[in-house]
Amino acid sequence: MSRATGPERRLLAIYTGGTIGMRSEHGMLLPGRGLANVLKTLPMFHDKEYAQARGLPGDTLVLPPASANQRVIYTVLEWEPLLDSSDMTITKWVQIAQTIETHYEQYHGFVILHGTDTMAFAASVLAFALENLQKTVILTGSQVPIHALWSDGRENLLGALLMAGQYVIPEVCLFFQNQLFRGTRVTKVDTRRFAAFCSPNLPPLAVVGADVIINRELVRRARGQGRLVVSGSMEHDVGLLRLYPGIPATLVRAFLQPPLKGVVLETFGSGNGPTKPDLLQELRAAAERGVLILNCTHCLRGSVTSRYAAGMQTAARASIVSGFDMTSEAALAKLSYVLGQPGLGVDGRKELLARDLRGEMTLPVVDECQPPLRGSALRLGVAQLLSLSQELDAVRDALTPSLACAAARAGDLEALQALAALGTDLSLEDFTGQTPLHAAARGGHAGVAAMLLQKGANVDARDEDGLSPLLLAIKGRHQSVIKLLREAGARLAPQELEEAGTELCRLATKADGDGLRAWWQAGADLGRPGYDGRSALLVAEAAGRLEVVTLLRRLQGGADGLAPEGPPGGADHASEELRGSFREVLPGV
Repeated sequence: MSRATGPERRLLAIYTGGTIGMRSEHGMLLPGRGLANVLKTLPMFHDKEYAQARGLPGDTLVLPPASANQRVIYTVLEWEPLLDSSDMTITKWVQIAQTIETHYEQYHGFVILHGTDTMAFAASVLAFALENLQKTVILTGSQVPIHALWSDGRENLLGALLMAGQYVIPEVCLFFQNQLFRGTRVTKVDTRRFAAFCSPNLPPLAVVGADVIINRELVRRARGQGRLVVSGSMEHDVGLLRLYPGIPATLVRAFLQPPLKGVVLETFGSGNGPTKPDLLQELRAAAERGVLILNCTHCLRGSVTSRYAAGMQTAARASIVSGFDMTSEAALAKLSYVLGQPGLGVDGRKELLARDLRGEMTLPVVDECQPPLRGSALRLGVAQLLSLSQELDAVRDALTPSLACAAARAGDLEALQALAALGTDLSLEDFTGQTPLHAAARGGHAGVAAMLLQKGANVDARDEDGLSPLLLAIKGRHQSVIKLLREAGARLAPQELEEAGTELCRLATKADGDGLRAWWQAGADLGRPGYDGRSALLVAEAAGRLEVVTLLRRLQGGADGLAPEGPPGGADHASEELRGSFREVLPGV
């Protein structure tokens, strides 16, 4: 966390609906449009003279001076249509995340005005959907419309704008009643009081009074400099089931039926549940079908443990994953995120659920419930890295690039997913200057390459020898990887295209058809002459390589079923082609 610098800080305020902008008509509260026009009438939200002097557009407002040398300028974007928070869904929250992604480079931070009833769910889903977040995102709203004489909306909105404009807190947060909470830690606890939210198991990140007090040791640090990625594949078929004394097994069975893929189970106290054989059998049957079950306590404070016999029996026999001290809102969002991650098996998803991904839970000092990543020394190294405390961030940051490259080189998708969940920038170089995408391309691991490209890996990165992932894939004759890289925008450099002629002639002499196909698929001109002025076709004819002659003529005639040039139709078409390739190698993308 750092203090924001610069004379002007630009924010995007996304107004989705909710009480803060509602108007009263005939005794009913209805969504109100034109929030920017309302805010312009309130001097605390708009310095009219400064806006006129700067020539700001009508939807852009500016706060009075936040400090002697800084202004907070914010643009209001109204959702269409405005929604009551009770009608919000995972799909809508992902769309909000995508809106942030679209405007990410234009603004220093983001404020989301949202209804309070589902704001805790929204904060948690956004926290998991926004990967590699480097900027401040704050949700806020109100218990009383901002138009009312006595409203908490003005204080909440002003506080959110000032916090997002004056501080760099790279998390999804919630600001309410002078407190800034971590988004994955909040829950709504009151329907009428202005102090509507609390963070039962984590202190606020900041408290605003006469001074702003930041709990700096709690603020998570941004890792790496990779681009923001939105996890658009959040799973919708997840649910929340609260156990109660005497709950019948038939009800549990009905709830756990397909298409349900994951459930947050709210249990008693420290994670206990009924030990009735028929109920446990339903949980076991669901687990055997691949349903993920995440155990959270229905208590406001405290954590799930395995100290009690009943709790251990339920957890062990039904393969339930402990949610420790997560709120139900965070647990449901995390379950949706983990189930939406491509390329993971059931065990990999359980291991990811047991990790602290967005500061959503406090792991015990001795982790008695989660096994380490299994199967290789590499996974053991990743597991040990994940177990490092937040105080050892520098050590973790130094080790992750090499571990990520090693995982990509081995084709270990689960180890890479675990590193990505930690916040690792998967475009960072190891000590040889190679990125994980270099390693995946060299090894021909199409699934790993697809995941890295989906996470925003740089297709044009060069290692210490000046080699790109595309050139390494060509040298390895890995056509599926070449296809992915080309559709992601990778192109051979002019010097590489010039030197391709000599390499093509060498391949023609050796009758290396796979090598010729790889160069052609990467966009090389098969007619380019080599060092002696002859093309690969002339070399093949002179050497009597008739099969190579036939192949070269087919490729140059476009009869080999491949397209050497980039996909037609511009960037949008290319993106769709790339998504299609991802689906081929990573089901579920």
